[in-house]
Amino acid sequence: MKYLEPANSLLSDPLALRVRADRDGCLLLCQVFDTESLLALRRQILELCESFGWLAYGSSLMDGIANFGATPEELDERFMALYSELLKLEDFHALAHYPALVHAFEKLFGESVLIHPRNIARIIFPQNVKHTTPAHQDFVHIQGTPDTWTAWTPLGDCPIEQGALAFLIGSHKQGIYPTHQAYGAGGLGIETDELPFEWRTWDFKIGDTVIFHSHNIHKALPNLTADRIRLSVDYRYQPVSQPVTEGSLLPHMTGQSWEDIYKGWRRTELQYYWEAFPLKLADWSGQYHQKAAPGG
Repeated sequence: MKYLEPANSLLSDPLALRVRADRDGCLLLCQVFDTESLLALRRQILELCESFGWLAYGSSLMDGIANFGATPEELDERFMALYSELLKLEDFHALAHYPALVHAFEKLFGESVLIHPRNIARIIFPQNVKHTTPAHQDFVHIQGTPDTWTAWTPLGDCPIEQGALAFLIGSHKQGIYPTHQAYGAGGLGIETDELPFEWRTWDFKIGDTVIFHSHNIHKALPNLTADRIRLSVDYRYQPVSQPVTEGSLLPHMTGQSWEDIYKGWRRTELQYYWEAFPLKLADWSGQYHQKAAPGG
């Protein structure tokens, strides 16, 4: 599998940035974030993991060493209890508004950016290959406008063997592919063996991010490390003039209200900020999930 091609040099040339984005459907941006912001959030999430017994006893907190005897299944009661607390972290949501990243999307879109408040965090345990996120397209889960882009950012170094993401370059131009039921985040996968595209990935260093179009086919590589948890965040962005579904304006997965999440926050500018925009709401359709064939 070949490496992605960094796109930092294109940030000063919006036209060239859009040409690359149109060609590949994803853009690797190295060292966009300062490490202090990422490490602060990493610490907060690992403190939650430690409080739930998910880290190896006596290990260094920031190393993120898994306690295999306490590994939860995604969506089980223990996972959801921790995830509900994670979604209340103010710094988790603040990172989506990181100026350098938002400015990159302004150049890409050529207009103001809507930052989706439905932010997602991933806690990926080592050796749990069965639940590795399969090849998929984000649009079937997000909908609204295809011009929604995701920024995937690991909260620490994430070499390929720790479960970096991989992308099928150019796969965003062929519409929506048939899906099948699958293990891993989202529960839907795509068969890619016969597709005429090339997989690419990256040995991510802390501060790196990759942004990608909602039609781009991508997947996680398995976390094959002996004992290291992979932490990452997904933030989504779109041109403010384009339609958005109501689900993209709600908290992720837990059923909590924004009132629950915002309790104790210091920064009011991070709260309900999307209400200042004259947004066009779009219906969300279950057609892609209904058509998913068994076999994953």
